Amino acid sequence: MAENKRKIAIIGGKLQGLETVYLAEKAGMETWLIDRKESVPAMGLCDRFFCFDVTKQEAELIAVLKQVDLILPAMEDQEALDALVAMADSHQLSLAFDPHAYAISSSKRRSDRLMLEKKIPAPSYYPDCEPPYVVKPSEASGSEGVQMIETKEEMEAFLSGKDPALWVAQEFLEGPSYSIEIIGRPGAYKVYEITQIHMDETYDCKRVTAPCDLSDAMIKQMETLAIRLADSVALRGIMDVEVIEHQGQLRVLEIDARIPSQTPTVVYHTSGRNEIEDLVELFLGVWPPVEEKKRTPARHSSFLHVMVGDGKIRCLGEHIMGGSGTLKLLSGFCEADETLTDYTSGCGLWRGTFIHTAEDHDGLEFGKHQTIAAIRSLMDADLPFVDSEPPKLLPK
Repeated sequence: MAENKRKIAIIGGKLQGLETVYLAEKAGMETWLIDRKESVPAMGLCDRFFCFDVTKQEAELIAVLKQVDLILPAMEDQEALDALVAMADSHQLSLAFDPHAYAISSSKRRSDRLMLEKKIPAPSYYPDCEPPYVVKPSEASGSEGVQMIETKEEMEAFLSGKDPALWVAQEFLEGPSYSIEIIGRPGAYKVYEITQIHMDETYDCKRVTAPCDLSDAMIKQMETLAIRLADSVALRGIMDVEVIEHQGQLRVLEIDARIPSQTPTVVYHTSGRNEIEDLVELFLGVWPPVEEKKRTPARHSSFLHVMVGDGKIRCLGEHIMGGSGTLKLLSGFCEADETLTDYTSGCGLWRGTFIHTAEDHDGLEFGKHQTIAAIRSLMDADLPFVDSEPPKLLPK
């Protein structure tokens, strides 16, 4: 019934906010989006939009937050997160956020130290490993600032003059990457379908697919790793765990105790399980839910990021969507089930995240090729399709 519709405030309107609004709307919730910018990607999907800088903790903002059932942070700005925690404490607001778990996961050094203590399999640190290497800012998220370095000499030159506490340098592992989400509280955790992460040339995620071609033993291993890590940080909320399969072994690349982007939508379309709906239930309802949705994947699904312009159709990482203006959700656009896009008629440069579902993997690939053909027809040009991939390692 309309009067029982849950009302949630989503803080942050970029990619995590887009994911949260999309799934909250699928769950029948009323979505109020708050961002300090006047135009953000997610504002085209929400029910109401408010332009506030939460770090200022203005009276008008607090009045808005007092009208919702739950606040969901969908960003990684530490000052903004601290302000939300302070407002929640001062005004008895419900906040779906675990500051302790986030403090650990938001630092590669802290989270890697945890994995070492708990004997969680993870990449080795430089210099106790052989080249090639991967380096990343310790406090960055996802693919931000990631670089691959081929030799010890290049690594020494890169680190020269830098504060070692600000960088993480590890062995570079080749293999498919996977992600799994976990939601709950100590003693009561739920794990979700595993998704495969496909990277572009900058190691940013360009496509997500599910279900994955993993053995039952590896699926169980990933689920066990997720639960062990959640227990280790006493998680009360949501966390995603990214791993790589290297030479038949799973190694944990990173953990993030915050609402992820991309993967929850693929989980939703492959299994029907809505992670935002469950996260809200954790903080406001009965946990774990009395009725568990069917876990067997019913559909194959994918999330594909595409930029059209400069005479090309390019498959690139999700950063292209974060740089867009307001996105709209379209059904059936360019042969996809659904599309999040800033396309307007006659525009020369536009972006789209195309959601496909099918009975099997071959059906997903067919849907991808149909979409590319439809984009060419839409643009009335035989544009080449460029599928960006990570650089190949030099032969040793």
